[in-house]
Amino acid sequence: MASSAIWNTSNSGGPAPVRIEVDEPIILGKWVYYLGVPFITTVLWFVWDYVLKTLLLRRWYEKQGINFVDNCYAVVGAELQVTKLQEENKSHDWLYTDKPTNLYGTLRGLTLQLYTTNAKLCSELVGKTGKQVDRNTPALHSVGRLSPSAIPFQSMHKLRFKDRKANLTKSTRDNKRLFEIVERQANHALDKFSVKDENGSISIDARDLLEYWTRCTSGEFVWGQQNIEGRTITVEQLDGVVRTLPFMDVLNQTFTELRFYSSRFWNRVCFPLASLPLTKEARRLSRNINILRDICTEMMNNPLEGTVASLLQEMNDGQGMPDVYSLDDLITATFAGLDAVKSAVMGCIYHMLNPEHAYWRQALLEEMNKLSDLPGDMDVNVMQAPILTAFMWESLRFEPPGSLINNAAVKDFELNYQGQTYKIKAGTRIVSSIHALHQHEESWRQIAPDMSPLTEFDPNRFLKYGDKLLGSSCFMPFGKGPRRCPGQAAGALMVKTFLKVFVQRDLKNCRVVCPDGQSKDASRFHVYSKATYNLVFDEE
Repeated sequence: MASSAIWNTSNSGGPAPVRIEVDEPIILGKWVYYLGVPFITTVLWFVWDYVLKTLLLRRWYEKQGINFVDNCYAVVGAELQVTKLQEENKSHDWLYTDKPTNLYGTLRGLTLQLYTTNAKLCSELVGKTGKQVDRNTPALHSVGRLSPSAIPFQSMHKLRFKDRKANLTKSTRDNKRLFEIVERQANHALDKFSVKDENGSISIDARDLLEYWTRCTSGEFVWGQQNIEGRTITVEQLDGVVRTLPFMDVLNQTFTELRFYSSRFWNRVCFPLASLPLTKEARRLSRNINILRDICTEMMNNPLEGTVASLLQEMNDGQGMPDVYSLDDLITATFAGLDAVKSAVMGCIYHMLNPEHAYWRQALLEEMNKLSDLPGDMDVNVMQAPILTAFMWESLRFEPPGSLINNAAVKDFELNYQGQTYKIKAGTRIVSSIHALHQHEESWRQIAPDMSPLTEFDPNRFLKYGDKLLGSSCFMPFGKGPRRCPGQAAGALMVKTFLKVFVQRDLKNCRVVCPDGQSKDASRFHVYSKATYNLVFDEE
């Protein structure tokens, strides 16, 4: 098949039509060549760089005696199993609790990931942080989109990490102010959500209660009540409806939606997909992120004295840091006090109201009632209360709100354990699995030989061995070493103060009522869980 074209030419200078036949297959063949060769080259490069190299690396580790998760396939890894775990309100680190080896491997999407599950190897990894291993977290493509340059998502050697972490830690140390905010907001939230049900009992949805309380508390502590109160934002929500909502509601909703969006199957397989504008939801989230960042920038320009925002900006400005560093660290400080704190308190109250733990509920009530008789500031007394502290630590051990420390090898190095040397290749994601570590019986018994089994909830292990356990690598709900959470003290004070307020209310016949269809095994309250319960009690 051919097509014709008219070309004007003449020997005498005048126009004369000449028909030239052009073969269409020749033109199509050139286009196929120019487009096809780069496409095929890209596919071959992908197969080599992401598939074959990963499989060869897996074989390298298997030869060293490292087991991999069953049913772990090329490209999709073990994500089919993770999907099933999520339906049971379990996070993906439940895959690694069997601990068949000191290191446990999986193909996490397009990357190879090794998990340490015992204290000795976790301790070695902490010692190599910032040297042979550094931060490499999928969170940069999910919640990190709200504050991409914030220190939790960045290398220790970039963007003035050390100075910024020191400043952020100092700016959140006003425990007296935080205690007053937490206590006042906790009482306000409990009053607001106490609603009678059809049986005449008072019923409170624990998730709704704690979301409201953390939003009010975190927003006031970081930005100041005058900056937060009455500040609204108009955004498009998940159902496609445009609504005007309080600033902290939008921040919390967007933060949570980013986490769950990034947890979808293909976004887990290839982390960067979550941040690309490939879906309507991704584009909606991007618009809402831009609106939130504009509002936070506006509040930064009018900081209230004594707030975290004011203190942090003053220190960062004095050291000549760009405003975006303060902006992103303040956004992160705000949402750090939301879902993780809510999950921790939900877990604590769930265990406290378990009829099998009635002894601990009574012991907590007696300890809290005695605090007012002690000398010193109440925030200090709450932080040092031994039973309250042990109870909180055991709840965080039993189920940490966040359960992984995401790092990757930046150079080849070796890990040594009991005569076994593991050779780790650069580029391998190597992660301390906090959830598995907190269930690692062998590691814990080296410190607490006569403790009860780790499958049991027992604060006694922290009452007896608390200092040793906190100083070890057995227990790290807030991380460890140079990457330890800078808001650890503030987070612990928030949890303890809410528990103090709740316990001292001594609500009559208070009990946990889970929704129909939510089994005991699915009643887990980490940050990826959708489980909830009602607090039901009788009117005095």
